[in-house]
Amino acid sequence: MKIPFMRIDRQFASIREEVTPRVMKVLETGRVLQSEEITTLETRLAALHGRKHGVAVNSGTDALVLAIAGLRLPEGARIGVTSMSFVASASAIVLNRFRPVFIDVDADTMLMRTDQTLDLIRSRAIDALVAVHLYGQMLDLEEIAREARDRGIPIIEDAAQAIGSTRYEKPPGGHGDATCLSFDPTKVIGACGSGGALVTDRDDIARTARLLRYHGHAGNRVYEMPGYNCQMDSLQAAIIDAKLNHMAAWQARRTEIAEKYVAGLRSSSRVRPLRTDAGNVHNHHKFVLHVEDRAGLVRHLDEQGVQTTVHYTLPLHRQPCFSGVSDGASLPAVERAAESILSLPMYAELTDEETDFVVQAVLRG
Repeated sequence: MKIPFMRIDRQFASIREEVTPRVMKVLETGRVLQSEEITTLETRLAALHGRKHGVAVNSGTDALVLAIAGLRLPEGARIGVTSMSFVASASAIVLNRFRPVFIDVDADTMLMRTDQTLDLIRSRAIDALVAVHLYGQMLDLEEIAREARDRGIPIIEDAAQAIGSTRYEKPPGGHGDATCLSFDPTKVIGACGSGGALVTDRDDIARTARLLRYHGHAGNRVYEMPGYNCQMDSLQAAIIDAKLNHMAAWQARRTEIAEKYVAGLRSSSRVRPLRTDAGNVHNHHKFVLHVEDRAGLVRHLDEQGVQTTVHYTLPLHRQPCFSGVSDGASLPAVERAAESILSLPMYAELTDEETDFVVQAVLRG
């Protein structure tokens, strides 16, 4: 049996009849940018997260760059961020000419360590925070946000991997000055290409993001500030909006698969799935485990036809692109974890037979 890490084709096949008319409408009207599809999606995303504004952009990376820019921090500001995330969580900081301050993780969840984050806030060693909700599980921000608020330290929630997730029934966005979303094709809700958005209650951040996404254009060919061209196109908005109709069902199926993985692998002493914290509803964007012999298990699974990958092979503070800005601190938990984590196939279209096959292949590895 061959089980690829992702099967985007299966997802499209399941919603073809719903998506195709929406795509044709965009093509037939010719409004491929700045259309009603964009504003409809922005309104829906803002409501989904209980925020006032939604701003659609070309990627989750763009959302982070624009949200951080909207904070209007002084050049050289220090921004805390986990060392275990996709590179954009930190590159968006550097692209704004700020300095990332990397934070270690809790190895059982791979989420940013609360105690270390609080120490940085209380000592005013950071000027802002990018709080990453990783793999589909939300970070506990209650105390962090309270302490940050008392000291005037803004928070950007990086929810690129957490749409649909909740913590005590609340979605991402309740603690951040802005919250960033990604619609990369591999996400629970993915574009047919690329897409992103930010949601916020702050009028100034929303306005800055709207200006920056199209060259600082304020209307009537007047440009208030140098900006980018990172608009979401109408086709992506139409597709994302259609997929949001299926988010609850897809997430429920991912949860079923995750539960089968956990139950089936419980007997193995060589693999250990990450913990889901109390109060969290996980969207299972990724299913990640710690394994004793990663190289050996990867080879075995590949021979069995099961494709795996690693999220992520090198912590951000060790990435060459941050060598000139990272403080070079030792982060032992994330460095050890990077040697042992492994991601198994996870998508709503996996069948029970395929899920059981993956479990048995891991147990035999």
